[in-house]
Amino acid sequence: MAGGDVEWSRIVSHPDVLWSPPEVEEGDWHRIPYLNRPEARGFFKEAGQTVESPEDHHLAAERFDLSFDTREADARYPLEKLAPVFRSADVAYVNLEMPLSDRARRSGAFRGPTSFAAGLAWAGVDVVSTANNHALDAEGVGLLDTVEALKEAGVASVGTGPSIAEARAPFITEANGVRVAFLAYASYGNAGTSAFATEDRSGMAPLVTHPDAVPFARAMLDAGARVILGHGPHLPQALELRDGKLIAYSMGNLIFGHGHDYWGDNLLLRIVLGRSSVLRVEAMPVAGTGSEVGQPFVLTGPRAQRLLEEIRSASAALGTTMTIEGDVGVIRP
Repeated sequence: MAGGDVEWSRIVSHPDVLWSPPEVEEGDWHRIPYLNRPEARGFFKEAGQTVESPEDHHLAAERFDLSFDTREADARYPLEKLAPVFRSADVAYVNLEMPLSDRARRSGAFRGPTSFAAGLAWAGVDVVSTANNHALDAEGVGLLDTVEALKEAGVASVGTGPSIAEARAPFITEANGVRVAFLAYASYGNAGTSAFATEDRSGMAPLVTHPDAVPFARAMLDAGARVILGHGPHLPQALELRDGKLIAYSMGNLIFGHGHDYWGDNLLLRIVLGRSSVLRVEAMPVAGTGSEVGQPFVLTGPRAQRLLEEIRSASAALGTTMTIEGDVGVIRP
């Protein structure tokens, strides 16, 4: 079972650290402008995209009127309605888009308590990616606290660590005779290039990006990946099955501690793996509109159908056939 972005800090403010990568030579790091810079906003406007400043984005966030008696209740609340789905899976995975620390300084947008790691374990989540643009929101101390908190809770993490070797290390598990290795990489971070791990510096496993995600993802399949789970756009995108290998370009959000009126519903994916290929994919719509992103649930009825129709159309454009069976989208080889 695979889900999208998870953030439960409920801090609603713009980051203290704002960054735009420098220009680089062709074939090296691809420039991804950060919207705080005037030249970056111009980059997106030229591409015909509507641009807000990070300050506008956070000021427009919908705050949830929630309070809890204990940290345990706080940590479990957003996961309550999806916990049975995660627990039903042999292996459950999400992208943890916030550091977990009770002591680190927050210099970016998000920071959650270490108790959230136990909430993930309680809900049945087995492994998370910590390689994303918010990995260094609580600086190096927060990054290392995150890895340690997850480990103590029994949740594996991939994509970050105290060195590049550990950030690149896979998490390997086995279920029903099938061994699965998880790796996680990020193409940029809000702390600039210092977000990337080196031999003697903690951080994320770096990924050299490409302006066109489709050929880049296909090249990763050719290099040996069986499943690519994409994150970042905060909205679900196409699914592509190629020669028994899956690309999920984005599953969208899953859980967030605040909402936006332009966020919508998202996807969970139930992926059935054989020893060498993907045997079946089920796309399950989950609620993500308004405050629902604070405690998402599996959708049924017209809302589920609308999202599945959008995913079916987008997937068909990449040569992948998805049938809609009840309230689930199904892809078979």
